[in-house]
Amino acid sequence: MKLIPITVLFSALVLAGCGGGGGSDSSSTNSTGGNKTPTPTTPDNSGSVDSGSVDNGSTDTGNTGDNTNTNNGDDEVLVPGETFAEKMLFAVNQARKQQQNCGGEIMPAVPALTWNTQLEDAAQLHSIDMANTQNMSHTGSDGSDAGERISRTGYQYSSWAENVAYGQADIDAVMTAWMNSPGHCKNIMSSSVTEMGAGMDMGNNNRNYWTQVFARPR
Repeated sequence: MKLIPITVLFSALVLAGCGGGGGSDSSSTNSTGGNKTPTPTTPDNSGSVDSGSVDNGSTDTGNTGDNTNTNNGDDEVLVPGETFAEKMLFAVNQARKQQQNCGGEIMPAVPALTWNTQLEDAAQLHSIDMANTQNMSHTGSDGSDAGERISRTGYQYSSWAENVAYGQADIDAVMTAWMNSPGHCKNIMSSSVTEMGAGMDMGNNNRNYWTQVFARPR
């Protein structure tokens, strides 16, 4: 993952995480499987990764200052909203507000993210593309990676990360799958990002294709 640096595919559920945006370090994997979660990777500012039902997240991290969390909002009582964006943001921030074990690596609580409509556009368009091609991948049908898709919206990032998934019925299910996948979990818990967007689209196969895009602006 760059600080931009911010997918899996089987017969049932699939997840993947990629960076320029998220997941594991500078490597990517690709595999297919049913109801699985790929392992995120951290590519060299490229961020394309796809493995199994849950792909390794891809991330790209740039230079940043002190990302130490000073307020995790432990005393704040939050209630999820009604819209897709509100529910997804709530789920992510609920995870970020407490320490998480991402595949054996303890990730400390980190500050809450804010929703960004440009990142939402990048995520939704990628979910639509995956649904249309029935292919869960960090690489778009035009060969683009998450960083390129983010830039097309006009968003200028210093780092990004991306998680993708396939087959989960709702936000709770896809978040559970991502949090159980080390790379995706690390993308969600990254202190290198401050904003996010997400999207979901159903393919002709009646399966949902999910995308989370995380970034920090320049």
